[in-house]
Amino acid sequence: MNKVCVIIPALNPTRDLIDYIYELLNFNVTEIVVVNDGSMESCKPIFHQIQLIQNCTVLTHERNKGKGRALKTAFEYILKNRNVHGVITADADGQHSVEDVINIAKKMTDVQNGILLGVRDFDQDHVPARSYAGNKITSFLFQLLFKIKLQDTQTGLRGIPIKMLPFLLSLEGERYEYEMNMLIAAAKRKIPIRQIPIQTIYINKNKSSYYHPFKDSLKIFSIIISGSVANKKLNEGEEHV
Repeated sequence: MNKVCVIIPALNPTRDLIDYIYELLNFNVTEIVVVNDGSMESCKPIFHQIQLIQNCTVLTHERNKGKGRALKTAFEYILKNRNVHGVITADADGQHSVEDVINIAKKMTDVQNGILLGVRDFDQDHVPARSYAGNKITSFLFQLLFKIKLQDTQTGLRGIPIKMLPFLLSLEGERYEYEMNMLIAAAKRKIPIRQIPIQTIYINKNKSSYYHPFKDSLKIFSIIISGSVANKKLNEGEEHV
């Protein structure tokens, strides 16, 4: 397994995050970067303990800036300070099993250009209705407008080669829409997107999620559509050159 850095954006995590990090390190993950995205004061002891763990770094936003900005903060830090083959983004709420993270890391060995997506199966009975509906609609729209069938457009478990980070840093988006912008940009530029099946885990019906089903879904739908319109105009411009 090549050297990879696992990035975990975190907003008000529980102490379970500490155990999760130890498990990842037991599987020889090179390094872990946790971004404290403006968490409550009561969470400071958790981040302090993580900072003391060997091969762990905690980056801090004094106020909440959103998941997209947290990922960008980590990308910038890694490009400046670390020599790794790639990064893996994972959520802090326990939805991504250690086994799945390690599997993505192993599959990154032969990936130089492209994104690995850890995709869930939303047809399982335990999937919350809001998650089922949101992902089904975004997947349908993405396939309709970009001709790429993605099983899970909203997964936070992704493997990204290090050389793609400068390009990803140039993309717009500070919150959940950033991850969708990443997929749209890849589709436009014909960057390979490889889908890897992962466990479909929802803890307490995903009540700890900071994703707002109505507001955030509408924003993502509009981003997919506007991204498609921009792509169409770009292609038309190229045809007339």
